Amino acid sequence: MAPYLSVNRLFFRRLEEAGWVPHPGQREYLESGARFRVLACGRRWGKTDASAADMARRIFVSRSSRQIAIAPTLAQARIVFERMKWMLAAVGVAYTAVQTPHPTIRVHEGGKRNGAVVHVFDARSGHEAHNLRGDGADHILLDEAAFVPEELITDVAMPMLAANDGRMTLISTPRGRNFFYRLFRMGERGENGFWSRRSPSSENPMVSAEYLALQREILSERSFRTEYEAEFLDSATTVFAYEALERAMSARRVDVGEVVVGVDWARCEDFTAAVAVRGLRSGCEVVGAERWSGLGWSAMVSRVAEFAVRHAAHRVLCDATGVGDPVTEQLRSECPGVGVEGFVFTQSSKADLIELLAWGFERGAIRLLPDPDLVRELEHFEGKSTSRGRVVYGAVGGYHDDLVCALALAYSALGHSRSVGVAGRER
Repeated sequence: MAPYLSVNRLFFRRLEEAGWVPHPGQREYLESGARFRVLACGRRWGKTDASAADMARRIFVSRSSRQIAIAPTLAQARIVFERMKWMLAAVGVAYTAVQTPHPTIRVHEGGKRNGAVVHVFDARSGHEAHNLRGDGADHILLDEAAFVPEELITDVAMPMLAANDGRMTLISTPRGRNFFYRLFRMGERGENGFWSRRSPSSENPMVSAEYLALQREILSERSFRTEYEAEFLDSATTVFAYEALERAMSARRVDVGEVVVGVDWARCEDFTAAVAVRGLRSGCEVVGAERWSGLGWSAMVSRVAEFAVRHAAHRVLCDATGVGDPVTEQLRSECPGVGVEGFVFTQSSKADLIELLAWGFERGAIRLLPDPDLVRELEHFEGKSTSRGRVVYGAVGGYHDDLVCALALAYSALGHSRSVGVAGRER
């Protein structure tokens, strides 16, 4: 790419006129001409804007392009897609956009719809990596790259660039010292066309010092350094081993079997979370995970019911503790034909659920959806021993455990075999 302040001046001047100006950290990223760029970002650094500007610029300054943004989930990839549309409109590029079969932007020659297609941008989910095989590209963005299976990069994305000497950008908050860290280190050493940069949240002038100070107070030191200072730290000792979670994201697919949904209802500042799992305890796949907040109970029940129907759930197991019991009854009335049952959380019953889930990960029985919220919760879930020798499970300071609890409920509701029902259920 040409230097930021020369050939691209018009592109960025138009963006500035529309209200977007890159901060110094984003500018350094945009000026890099390396074939492989690895950017470790803190939260709220502005990676979506920087990524969208980079890809929109390629359309603005080149004769043709084929670009793909891949994220752990399609919803995340769609965020880049929406920002791309705004930036292209801001710089005066005419385009067409569709949402199916996946979000796609096309730019036609001369800006006319009947002209030849000269630029294509696709937003894709890395969860369905097999659907990407065979596609070619001259630039691939991997958003939240630390949260996708390593094989997606090495076995799918890299070969897509082979035919035309394409470029790749990997952007993410750090996640321990996994393969994303190894690629980052290659950039630090300047090896094989790699460039890397650590970009803490404080570089974004829109993120106030007061906000960062508050986050430092709320979060553990390790969590703050990872999430906001973009540091690569060794994995903490938690309930779910880091290596087991890595294996789970590349475990074999489970295409058959009944789907069960676990639901953890919100309390106070928490989220309502739902996780869908298909298969058996001996081999299953997480096929969906969502969480919601700020909704009334009726709206929340409707969201969960829609989630269960969308995933063709055969059974739903809900937290029926306290307020969860009447809400579970309401969900039962909205899901006719689906077995909706309750589970009462106590310190003992929660420990049983969590230890069963940890056992599933340790023996490689679970294929994990690479959803960053779910993975973060699993990585920041701990067990603390009390003075009486009991283990109390929950999220480390500053994190939630709603998705973990929903996943534990769903996993417990799976059968040992096709003829065995749910074990450990309480009504």
